[in-house]
Amino acid sequence: MQEIIIRQALLSDQDAVTALEQQCFPASEAASRNTFSQRLHSFPECFWIAESGRHIAAMINGMTTDRRDLTDEMYEDTALYTADGTWLMLFGVAAHPDYQKKGLASRLMNHVIEAMKRQEKSGLVLTCKEELLPFYQRFGFVSEGISDSVHGGAVWYQMRLDFERELSRCARTGGECSFYLSGRRYLLYGWRQCDGDYLNVSDETGQMIWQTAKSGQAACDDFMAAYRCQALY
Repeated sequence: MQEIIIRQALLSDQDAVTALEQQCFPASEAASRNTFSQRLHSFPECFWIAESGRHIAAMINGMTTDRRDLTDEMYEDTALYTADGTWLMLFGVAAHPDYQKKGLASRLMNHVIEAMKRQEKSGLVLTCKEELLPFYQRFGFVSEGISDSVHGGAVWYQMRLDFERELSRCARTGGECSFYLSGRRYLLYGWRQCDGDYLNVSDETGQMIWQTAKSGQAACDDFMAAYRCQALY
């Protein structure tokens, strides 16, 4: 596989992304060239592609809004976009058939998640079919049940990745999770030592800046209190 470059989509990509969309989704669900043109004109910063050579191998697109739920009207009405919206609504995640099952969609998703954390958004929301629930759960998305969406005549499940909720879960279980405060990146992680388990936070240089020897919910409570009042440094 050639080197993969992840970048923001350009208006000049509209034919290529339309072709990829048609390869990956049924005609009743695929966005049209005109829809992609509107999205690329209105919120290009919410459209990412993974490029191999000069070939678009995968893409993720959506829009930011202050609304909490993804509705069918968002797919076509760009007026619902809010530049500083707290949630990123994902309209589509697609990988070219030649690049499927090679981890490319996962790599692109991780890139988008990290970008939204860096902007200190609340999280991401998407809808998917039942068979894809486990795929998105790997990134921390939680199913909220069957959506009201009737897009393409399919049954859709709404899934949400709430950054603060995911951070709380990682603090409770000792999992690893990145987060941002005032534009700086931090890493939360559990660490087992001979004298017990610890929950640590390191800064972007790798230096540990916060620690608790508590575990489980007690460690979570300590961390979330420090996080919410930004008392980690």
